[in-house]
Amino acid sequence: MTASLFTRASLITALIAAASPFAAVADVCKTDNPNITPINAVQGSRFNSPMVDTRVTVRGIVTASWQAEKELGGFFIESAPDDADDNDKTSEGIFVRTDSHISNVSPKDTIVLSGVIQEVNDVTTITEVDELTICGSVDALPEATQFTLPAADKSAFERVEGMRVILSSSNNEPLTVSGNYNYSRYGFVDISSGRLWTPSQIVNPGDEARELAAKNELNRIQMDDNSNQKEPRPLPFGSLFSGPQKSLRTGSEIEPLVGVVSQFNRRYRFQPLEEPRLKEREEAIISEAPEKAGGTLRIASFNVLNFFNGNGQGLGFPTPRGADTPEEMKRQQAKIVAAINALNADVIGIMEVENDGFGEHSAIRQLVDALNDSGSATYYISEPQAQRIGGDQITVGLIYNKDTISASSHALVNTAGAFAWGSRPPLAQTLKDKNTGEEFTVIVNHFKSKGSCPEDNESPNSNQNDGQACWNDLRVKSAEQLTEWIAEEAFPNAVLLGDFNAYYKEDPIRYFSENGFHNPSKATDYSYVYDSQAGALDHIFVADTLKDNVSGVYHLPFNADEPWIYDYRNADFYEPTPYRSSDHDPLVLDLRFSASGM
Repeated sequence: MTASLFTRASLITALIAAASPFAAVADVCKTDNPNITPINAVQGSRFNSPMVDTRVTVRGIVTASWQAEKELGGFFIESAPDDADDNDKTSEGIFVRTDSHISNVSPKDTIVLSGVIQEVNDVTTITEVDELTICGSVDALPEATQFTLPAADKSAFERVEGMRVILSSSNNEPLTVSGNYNYSRYGFVDISSGRLWTPSQIVNPGDEARELAAKNELNRIQMDDNSNQKEPRPLPFGSLFSGPQKSLRTGSEIEPLVGVVSQFNRRYRFQPLEEPRLKEREEAIISEAPEKAGGTLRIASFNVLNFFNGNGQGLGFPTPRGADTPEEMKRQQAKIVAAINALNADVIGIMEVENDGFGEHSAIRQLVDALNDSGSATYYISEPQAQRIGGDQITVGLIYNKDTISASSHALVNTAGAFAWGSRPPLAQTLKDKNTGEEFTVIVNHFKSKGSCPEDNESPNSNQNDGQACWNDLRVKSAEQLTEWIAEEAFPNAVLLGDFNAYYKEDPIRYFSENGFHNPSKATDYSYVYDSQAGALDHIFVADTLKDNVSGVYHLPFNADEPWIYDYRNADFYEPTPYRSSDHDPLVLDLRFSASGM
């Protein structure tokens, strides 16, 4: 830590001797000092200060100081009550940047300082501080301002920038951790009033989705760890850890707390001044699928996040889309095996497995061998009459428990039209329930993702800004072609499952529901969290004729809520459990057939 540049004794001497507007320290601290610019005037009523690049002298009470190494590099001050104005559109707080030096100030100190106003990463900041006088201290800090999420508009954040607030939630929703993507990398999480939902998960694309997207922007703030440190260790906010592996899960509900509102690169931040606390909740985190009722057939869908095994003989690492080393691959495999065993499923559709065929050294063969070695069941692979499925690096697969399920033919694939490129070829297998003798067909899918948008903005697959992102047209065509194929092949009792890369209210999902298939899930079921918003990209549909045979559907919260640092790549946080075995949650469907038919 660098020695302070601003000590009480040296400051007084320096300020008296220096050529400055102050005749004496007493004059500097006078409440009627004519050289003082109120903090509210520096902040102004707009998003940027009207005094950028101007040197000013301000007076304020230190409310929070984070100047130590790897902290924020400064402190916050707030207007004394006598200096505040009556305009609720102007903030009374501001950040003072001290950079490499440490100023000898503490919360409750009243100070006068001079510096240059800048917008640093969007937060109004006093920089280049060259004069600072400590005028004494107050018994108590100014009363913290109440601030609730969601905000009425974006300016509501700006009105309290730099100020101490009590962060709370309105609309009878608890403060909720809605996103943790940057948690282990930069030490902040997104906080909202209740869980944030991907708009097209719960409302229709178009105007409704755009309206909800705008509301979501007003219902989030980044809760920071008060540090500029990258990859903070230990992980911050340990008081919020919960669940079987004690991690900071999205969906965690917290109590209101006091902190300072800041800003960073177009997002508003909350710098907590007290330890966040979890709200008391009775519900437990599910650690395995619910027990199957007798006579029930269980079908599952699971995106395994690029399970690649090199060449299957310890070479070929790093793999194109998966593990970088054989050790990582072994950790990844152990997690996937643990997750699949926890499903207790008779049939499992798999997405994002390496597309290297079905031979002895293939990825799917290695995975199934590991499952069978674990002793929970004996699985067979559904194989088409082809060496591999399509030309993508990843593919879909289907495995089934030979003790409860049988197959009398090869699987079929569709590589035409929409499945020649973009959407991966679907794989269909007609199976028989050994308990009832009933036949059914499972079709495993992985539609085109929402990323890598077309360069041609006039393309029907470009982002139409309706909440469905790009490639929606291709996904709709995939849904149309899939239903046509099912009808042409006359697949009995069809069950569609997989990663459709479309949320609950989007066109491809509604197409299935309007063309002969039943979606037993609800809009508030989710399997994925992206940009701090939850939604379901993974779905299971049954033919309408099977609707009454559905006895349960479960989205198992193994992965989407967990910080990614707990996956197979991070040995320090690794556990061979189902949690963070992927970035998608598995989805499970229970069907009940009768021995005499449906």
